[in-house]
Amino acid sequence: MGDVITANYGRALPKKNRVSGKIPVYGSSGVTDYHNRSIVDGPAIIIGRKGNIGSVFLTENSFYPIDTTYYVTREDLKDLDIYFAYYLLQFLPLQEMNTDSAVPGLNRNNLYSIPVKIPDLATQVTVADILQTIDKKIQLNQQIDKNLLKLIDGMFNRAYLGSELVENASRVKLSSIIRTKSGTFNPKKSSEVFVNHFSMPAFDATRFPIVDAASDIKSNKNVVEPFSILVSKMNPDVKRVWLPNTSKELLNVASTEFLTFNADVPEMQAFVYAVVNDKRYQKYLESNTTGSTNSRQRVLPRVAYSYEIPYVKEAAQQFGFQIMDIIDMIKLNKEQNQHLIRLRNVLLPKLLAGDIDLSNIETVMNNNA
Repeated sequence: MGDVITANYGRALPKKNRVSGKIPVYGSSGVTDYHNRSIVDGPAIIIGRKGNIGSVFLTENSFYPIDTTYYVTREDLKDLDIYFAYYLLQFLPLQEMNTDSAVPGLNRNNLYSIPVKIPDLATQVTVADILQTIDKKIQLNQQIDKNLLKLIDGMFNRAYLGSELVENASRVKLSSIIRTKSGTFNPKKSSEVFVNHFSMPAFDATRFPIVDAASDIKSNKNVVEPFSILVSKMNPDVKRVWLPNTSKELLNVASTEFLTFNADVPEMQAFVYAVVNDKRYQKYLESNTTGSTNSRQRVLPRVAYSYEIPYVKEAAQQFGFQIMDIIDMIKLNKEQNQHLIRLRNVLLPKLLAGDIDLSNIETVMNNNA
């Protein structure tokens, strides 16, 4: 790799020196903050150097890479397309190259020592275009979902909370309108071979569950029902609200770090999702945590379920019906993205290794879709 790429060190930027602005600050976990000036222009690649080593990000815009990262611009590449380089770096075993036992670290010389086979520039561009087409569709679906969530928020405030009937209604606890108890999955006693696992790492990485062998799961999990909603009780300053796409073939289970909000019908799942996704509920969780700052703060389940809202059953059901199509579209986009990510992960190593005849790539993609 050292023959075709130069990785530059990011620059320290303590929080006390940051000035509020629109320039993204990149650390080894991606965008961590914003600043008022940049030091690198895009397009560029950011590589995790300390902490989340081997993480790879691509940006088209100007940015500020801090000292837990390396960055690479077009000028740092020799006979290497920057978009092909981005996918190539994702394929390399960078996360396995930790050289620091205390704080995980990626040594630049180890990166340079990796042997790679680089095709001609025309092939690089073709490979990158194929993979970018998939990524752009994924990003489009994600943006659509963000807009749909904003629409739900607006409708919740106007159509439900803003209605005269609800404004004068009594307030009730969430625990009185949903079921808080779920079945328990005990991997030592279960006959399941594989399970659809909604874990905290899976949420943070892709927001998709992972199919795990039941024998690999070491602790009890909560069973996820068809109309469940999952809300993280850990570190509520990071919003983790999961509208699960459950499997019909496998048992669906979730980490006990997620609280389960179980509805019996889809319209009530839609209504409760609007409640727990609302910023007021998130602020409620943040203000009711246990544990000291900078540690793993948590919300007690009884507290999370005790949140009160003005409630009229008929109005809640009617509102749920109104947003069910939006909820279904969000689920559909997530499911499509899950398939697209799997397709990309299948194609990535084959394309980089030159194992696919690029003249037939459309046929290959259709067969894997």
